[in-house]
Amino acid sequence: MATMVETGFSNVDASHDAGNLVDYLGLAAKHLANHRRTGYEMLRLRPGAAVLDVGCGAGEVCVELAAMVAPSGRVVGIDPSDAMLGAARRTADASRSPIELRVGSIYALPFPDGTFDAVRAERVFQHLEDPDAGLREMLRVTRAGGRVMVIDADHGQHGIALDTVAQRRVYEASVRSLTRMIVNPHSGTRLTPMFMRAGAAEIELQTSAHEFAYPDFVRLFFLDERLKAAVEAGDITREEAADFVAALEERHRSGTFFANVIGYSVVGTKT
Repeated sequence: MATMVETGFSNVDASHDAGNLVDYLGLAAKHLANHRRTGYEMLRLRPGAAVLDVGCGAGEVCVELAAMVAPSGRVVGIDPSDAMLGAARRTADASRSPIELRVGSIYALPFPDGTFDAVRAERVFQHLEDPDAGLREMLRVTRAGGRVMVIDADHGQHGIALDTVAQRRVYEASVRSLTRMIVNPHSGTRLTPMFMRAGAAEIELQTSAHEFAYPDFVRLFFLDERLKAAVEAGDITREEAADFVAALEERHRSGTFFANVIGYSVVGTKT
């Protein structure tokens, strides 16, 4: 029987790989920086606003938010992982930003109703077994008229340049493996209906395509792990996986490697 492979993000502290996962988030944050910053405009942030970043990870976003709501605003980051919050504290200390950091779950945010002017979560919902409950809790702690944003991908929508039917078959097997590794792999395309069900108003959607060089693609999309899982599941052979990697490496050397993913940002107003 094939061993179930996971990314580790559903429970960072239990993964025994927290350091690498912190580094992973930093790399992903760099790739998504422009998409994320455009999203700040959709949150309608102003100086003096109170903002909550759910699943704050290593804290880079909290630092950006603090600069936007300064000098009298409030930024709080919450994450279920002690390891992530340790990294976030180091980020906050280095920037000298007045950021509050707390351990907590998206399913039970430790704040009264209507505490924040804006609440956001980035690349969090793909790891949730009950994303609707997470969104309801984010809306609960948002004031009436405040804005809630969720940013995520659909991991069934990666694009990659390939030359042969055989390579495409291996890649599609690897995508199936990736979607089995993630709790809520199609999160990005599920967001807009979710906001509608939750009763949010003024719902807006922003999408953007993000390109990745070969080394970052391998790291950010768990290529080695998902090919291994596809082999163990019997979808492809070890030889096919090796040939596929060799073909991508040749593209990398020749400058013809291309891969991208679609990012989704959905924002709505608390009624």
